[in-house]
Amino acid sequence: MFDAIYHAFEYFVQDFTKIMIVALELIGLLIIIYSSIMTLTRFVKLKYQQTSTDIRIRLGRGISFALMFYLGAEILRLILIREYKDLFIVGAIIVLHVIVSVLIAWEVSHSLHVMKEERELDHDCTD
Repeated sequence: MFDAIYHAFEYFVQDFTKIMIVALELIGLLIIIYSSIMTLTRFVKLKYQQTSTDIRIRLGRGISFALMFYLGAEILRLILIREYKDLFIVGAIIVLHVIVSVLIAWEVSHSLHVMKEERELDHDCTD
């Protein structure tokens, strides 16, 4: 009796985890698509006349936000691991996600710094 309940609960957790993984990946995909479309729209509206730093920041933030959902999906995938080989693959994917997230965060902070310097230069030139 207890064994049957245990297996039923185990299958429920596995199925629910698979559904949550797909949901998180779908949310991440939708965020990337939305961010890309909004960034492209803004880029076209600017007609290549203004700096693209603001555009890069917006796209970088969108991608970084989406990567958080993908990272959550990879962490949930750890629940389903049954072999060490799978553990190494998921671990490598998580490390890559973290590296990409750090690089995007660095790019965004660097772009914000560049934008601030550009505004200060523009302000100094108008005075």
